[in-house]
Amino acid sequence: MATIARPANVPDHVRDDQIVFFDRFEDSRIETDVQLDTHKLHDEAPDIFYSPCNGGYWVITRFDHMSQLLKDTEHFSNRELDIPPSNSPNVMIPLNLDPPEHLGYRMALMRHFDRKHIAAMEPKLRIWANRMIDKVIERGECEFTEDVGAGFPVSVFMELMGLPLDKFEPFREIVLEYFSPTTVERRIEMQNYIIATMKEYFDKRRAEPQDDLMSKLVGETVKGRPLTDEELESIGFLLFIAGLDTVANTMTFTFHYLAKHPELQERLRNDPEAYTDFVEEALRRFSIVSQTRIVKKDYDFEGASFRVGDMIACPLYLGGMDPRRNPEPEKFDIDRQDRGHVAFSTGAHTCVGNFLARAEMRVMVEEWMRRIPSFRLKPGTEPKWRTGGVAAMHDVFIEWPADKEA
Repeated sequence: MATIARPANVPDHVRDDQIVFFDRFEDSRIETDVQLDTHKLHDEAPDIFYSPCNGGYWVITRFDHMSQLLKDTEHFSNRELDIPPSNSPNVMIPLNLDPPEHLGYRMALMRHFDRKHIAAMEPKLRIWANRMIDKVIERGECEFTEDVGAGFPVSVFMELMGLPLDKFEPFREIVLEYFSPTTVERRIEMQNYIIATMKEYFDKRRAEPQDDLMSKLVGETVKGRPLTDEELESIGFLLFIAGLDTVANTMTFTFHYLAKHPELQERLRNDPEAYTDFVEEALRRFSIVSQTRIVKKDYDFEGASFRVGDMIACPLYLGGMDPRRNPEPEKFDIDRQDRGHVAFSTGAHTCVGNFLARAEMRVMVEEWMRRIPSFRLKPGTEPKWRTGGVAAMHDVFIEWPADKEA
């Protein structure tokens, strides 16, 4: 039997039995369903393995291991988020900062994204959801990804921040390219563009404050002092990247699935109490982010020898699809008991925007099902997808009877 030579880029501290080829951008296992197809790794690979692809990195596949590792700020750092590493000089505050340095900045953001603030936003979320539905309902069809999946949360985010809505398309194009396979040089170039753009708008708010989040952030303090220009621009960089892409992707995966399952649509039509559980199950089944860490202190963990400088990926969707945590993970089950997922990560870097994301998903599903209670994928169309640091789906064409409420 022929043996496969050990890849030259695999470090000596990785055992041969821990090597599994997994390309985070173009893996052959992923054919039609990003989350379900990646779930094959639970059967095919060790719980923790090392992939020689994409410059070489560890992959964590189990919910419990992710939950431990993502909370461990002694051995693992958030400073590098790219695989392969970009070594970018640009920082996203507070995401790239480790505790305790990140805490003051996180608290400044949480003041604007806590449950109370998001609950107060719900009437406005419903207005925006219906604006998106108004644009497509009489057509009897739409390409969900951009028309609604992105149109709704991105418009909400831009209004919340105070960014001009006529910049929707160019800003969205930047984010789509940012999360696609590209060169390190191009990614840093896009980072510089985003930071410069946010600087422009923060400068305007300093001169003429308005009733928006950018103006409020200009007035925020950390440890008793105002945020510096550089800190504001770094926070703006993070909000730009997160606000213009992530919710849009989870929502598109969710509606793609819902369009294929009329029995699920019927359940939502007949059980208005089910929407919150529906959203949590969608977050479990259609998580999109692969969180990264870089090892900052040698650590032996569950049979793996992590060494300083090693890159680690935690595909959060594998956490939700772990059968040890969620029995029959392939099944979309609104009534699932003791559901577990890490769609928004966990620990010190749990997503600041998780309350807003949940509210946006719930409101859109509620309003859509109220006005378009029955819909399906358009025959003859085939969605496309991407993986990487943030998975996404596009070209999701759906249709419904034209006599729905206008």
